[in-house]
Formats: sequence, C-alpha cells, structure tokens
Amino acid sequence: MATRKRRFKKASLWLLGMFLIGSGLVLLALTQSFSVTQLGEAAKRQMTPESVQQAKRAAQGKTAPFNYAQTSQLNPVSVAGYGLRGLAGDQTYGAVGQLRVPAVNLDLPIGVGVSNNVLVRGAGTLKADQQMGKGNYALAGHYMTSQRLLFSPLKGVRNGDSVYLTDQRRMYRYRVTRVQVVDRYRVEVIDDVPGKQLVTLVTCASAKRGEPKRLVVRGTLQSVKRITK
Repeated sequence: MATRKRRFKKASLWLLGMFLIGSGLVLLALTQSFSVTQLGEAAKRQMTPESVQQAKRAAQGKTAPFNYAQTSQLNPVSVAGYGLRGLAGDQTYGAVGQLRVPAVNLDLPIGVGVSNNVLVRGAGTLKADQQMGKGNYALAGHYMTSQRLLFSPLKGVRNGDSVYLTDQRRMYRYRVTRVQVVDRYRVEVIDDVPGKQLVTLVTCASAKRGEPKRLVVRGTLQSVKRITK
C-alpha cells in the first residue's frame, strides 16, 4: 500500500510539473505575441511624413548587403527585451514607411535593415536607399508560430492580391504576380529587373528553426496616389 501511495505521489508531482511547464510556455507565447503587436502598433502611430523623411536621411547608405544566413530568429526573451526598451522610449528605431496586404490582414511598419530591432516590429528593407515605386523594393520579415504575427500571414497570399506601400506622402499599389518557395541562398530574387517596378516580400517558409526555404511574394506596380489630408 505504501509503495502504491509513493508511486501515486510521484505521478502527481510529475503531472503537476508538466502542467506548470506547459502553462509557462503558453504564457511566454502570449507575452511574445502581445509585445510584438504592441511594438508594431506604436511604430505606426508615431509615423508622420516628417518622421519618415528624417528616418530615411538618418539611414542613408547604411543598409548592409543582405544575407539570409545572418538573420536570427526571435525568442520570448529577446522580444521581452525590445518590449521593455519600447516602454522606456527607445529612440533607435525609425519607420520609413508602412506595408499593408489587406487580403491577409497584414499591416506593418517598415524599418531600415534586417536587425531584430527592426524585424521585431515589422518589415525590414533589404537594400540600401530603396525607393518605393522604383526598381525592386524588397522587404523581409519574420515567420512566427502565430499565423497572425509579422510576415506569417504571407502564407495566405495569392496571385492578384494587392500590396500597398506608403511613405505617408504617397500610396503605392502593387498586384501580386508570383508566390514561390525558394532556397534561402537565392538572394537574386531581390535584384532589380530592368524596366519593371516591383515589390518583393521575403520570409521563412515555416516557423521551424533552421528552415532552409524562403517564401517569396512578388508584385508589380499598378498605381501611385498622393495622400492628401
């Protein structure tokens, strides 16, 4: 009888431990999702035509050549750190625009480069001094376990969907013409194409650590409209 009680006690403690670990992981995931969402929303609220121009000037010529292998995945600890910096009034981030894909409810700020300080909030530019509406405007973003965060919604994009870019002065509308999965070293997908005005969105093909494939969404410029307020 005593042996049976000890076994029951051990089993109960094991189940309790598993429950606590599971609850902790769920809490970390929820906290990460909340922090990422709040950082992106704050960046969009703070964006003005003047702040965008200031961020562009500050970043002129500073985007390093892009290498898929150099981007690192987000984790709850790093996200929490950026969240705390955001609450403290972090001044190291400046949005240079906004990206929207209404068909999949994607709405994110655009920062310069692909550091996690940029990608924890939204999209990051892949080439120095990119200009909306000219050449191949290329952006990267993280694919998260939550299908609603950052670039994860791109999984649902289809040919014909609209992609919008804005610098708060003009709105650029692109139509998606290609959705493909490529090897992570296919960096030529962000190169300019003579005679074409494009947008290219790049993310991991899944949330799996070390994912070797990249999801690439390509769109062609359809219209440019001045924003009047």
